[in-house]
Amino acid sequence: MKNRLLRNTALSVAVIAIGASASAGIAMASTSTHSAKSSAKVALKVAQVSVTTGGKTAKTSILVNGSGDVVYLLTGDSTKHPECATQACLGNWPAVTSSSAKPAIASGITGKVAVWHHNGINQLTIAGHPLYTFAGDGGPGVAHGQGLKSNGGTWLVLAPSGAAVSASAPKSSSSGTSTGSGW
Repeated sequence: MKNRLLRNTALSVAVIAIGASASAGIAMASTSTHSAKSSAKVALKVAQVSVTTGGKTAKTSILVNGSGDVVYLLTGDSTKHPECATQACLGNWPAVTSSSAKPAIASGITGKVAVWHHNGINQLTIAGHPLYTFAGDGGPGVAHGQGLKSNGGTWLVLAPSGAAVSASAPKSSSSGTSTGSGW
C-alpha cells in the first residue's frame, strides 16, 4: 500500500511538472471555464456572425479564434496602456493567445496580426489592439459581448481589417452577461 501511494504521488508530481512545462509562456490563471484561447493550428479566422449595429442585425464577417469563438477588442485598450490586465477582467474576457511567435492566420484577414509578449503570455493583437474572447458568449459564433461597457471602454467585435464593428446601443453589465447576437 505504501509503495502504491508513493508511485501515485510520484506520477502525480511528474504529470503536474510536464503540464506546467508544456504550458509555460502561454498559461494564464482564470476563474472562468472559458480559459485563455490558444490554437496550434489557425489562431484567427473569419466567420459570418449575426451582429447588431445601428439597430439592425445582419450577418457580418468578423474575426473568430481557431475554435470559432468571437474575438473582441476593448476601446481604449492597447499594448502601451492595457485596460484588461486584472484577473477579474481576464476571467470574463480571456486573452486570445498563441503558442507560436508566428501564428497561422486564415485567408481573408487584412489587418496586421502580431504577438504581444507580456505577463508570461503571448497575446494576439490586430492593428495594435489586444484580442479577447468573452466568457459570456457560451460558444462559437455567439457575440453576446458586443457593445458591453466595462473596464473603461466598450467591447466590440472586429472586421477582418482589424477595425471595430460599432455597437448599436451602449450596454452595461455588472454581471458580465448580456443579451446579444448569435449565428
